[in-house]
Amino acid sequence: MLAMTTQTISYQEVVDVVMTLPEDRLVSVYDFARFIQSRPAPTTPFEDIFGETEDEVSADEEQWQQQFAASREQLRAMAREAAAEFRAGQSKPMAFTADGRLER
Repeated sequence: MLAMTTQTISYQEVVDVVMTLPEDRLVSVYDFARFIQSRPAPTTPFEDIFGETEDEVSADEEQWQQQFAASREQLRAMAREAAAEFRAGQSKPMAFTADGRLER
């Protein structure tokens, strides 16, 4: 079985390819585009980049929402403190290594 890969292609890339075709091939491209347009898009099982199912992601999101709701005032206090430090010139820009890690 062939693995299906996902690739992002812009409208312009498609147009650019079509523009290079001989005129006698345009009917084929048009017919194929209309065929695809008339069919529903295939559905694929939901899986995020970490391999979690949709139910696992939903449960995780609910847990995060509960944790944020429980600590809302603490988060606001921390945000106010960070903003005050920034305005007072007490903060430093973040620096990263070449591989994207935070420099210490």
